[in-house]
Amino acid sequence: MTRRGGVLAVAATAWVLLGCAPSGPPSSGSDATPDRPPASDPDDPDRTGGSFAAVGDSITDADSRNFAAGEIGPASWAAYVVDAGVVFAGGWAEWGATTSRMADAAAAVDADTLVVLAGTNDVAFGIPFAETSANLERIVDAVGIDDVVVSSIPPMDAYPQGPVEFNEQLEEFSDERGWRFVDAAADLRTSDGTFRSGMSFDGLHPSEDGARMLGEAIADELVAG
Repeated sequence: MTRRGGVLAVAATAWVLLGCAPSGPPSSGSDATPDRPPASDPDDPDRTGGSFAAVGDSITDADSRNFAAGEIGPASWAAYVVDAGVVFAGGWAEWGATTSRMADAAAAVDADTLVVLAGTNDVAFGIPFAETSANLERIVDAVGIDDVVVSSIPPMDAYPQGPVEFNEQLEEFSDERGWRFVDAAADLRTSDGTFRSGMSFDGLHPSEDGARMLGEAIADELVAG
């Protein structure tokens, strides 16, 4: 299959999995979101890692009831950042969102650090990285937080090379802008760029175990400062 053919195949998959599946990943019970301490409560004594805002797509929103309000589901990496003691201050995430959509929707948040995990849908729909990078700058400008952590995107089993190439460009771009790049998806992928066993439920979105690994890697970066 040609590179263009791979992109188109993934785009078709993305339309089904991202655009038409807002209910999120399969859950193990009738209620996928466990009871958690208020994610935005800065007075919780167990939360000592500062605060963060997040902008993303379905990988961030996942099975959350209301991501922006801090009702975060266990299939979202953000849940494990909160569990690590970092206060969730707000943000925006939506299934199917490209970086352009994120940039249009992002708004100011008062937090110590902005975490951006974005680009899976851009890769799926063949959006040039030059457009993605401009959108990332718009996201950061809209949220208004100086300390920015940018995460690598997880694998795509139907098009393994896409995220590999994207993450290489993303790391270089982040370094140029003075943002902190973290390869949070490193432990989710195999040497050939696909998901490791158990790290995804559909070859595109992380499983709960995959989300935990993403979240723990991002939390380590936030706590380390």
